[in-house]
Amino acid sequence: MPSLRHLALAAALAAIALPVYAVLPPRYLSVPDFKQCLAEQNEGSYSSWCQPAKKPKACPRVSWRQLRALQGDDAVPACRAK
Repeated sequence: MPSLRHLALAAALAAIALPVYAVLPPRYLSVPDFKQCLAEQNEGSYSSWCQPAKKPKACPRVSWRQLRALQGDDAVPACRAK
């Protein structure tokens, strides 16, 4: 029978060997009133947020600027033209 020490060591090694993936939430979620600034577009089996070309009337100007400033993977994609 393995000793408690051996079991603890085996558990520690197993935990180290497992890959750990952390995904941060999208940055637009931290922008106040983001829902008033973005639109939803149908992607077939799901809907996703998109950024309209013009600021919606209900969208606070500060929030619009924050959303427009997001870059790279943080940027909300532009809405497709209808």
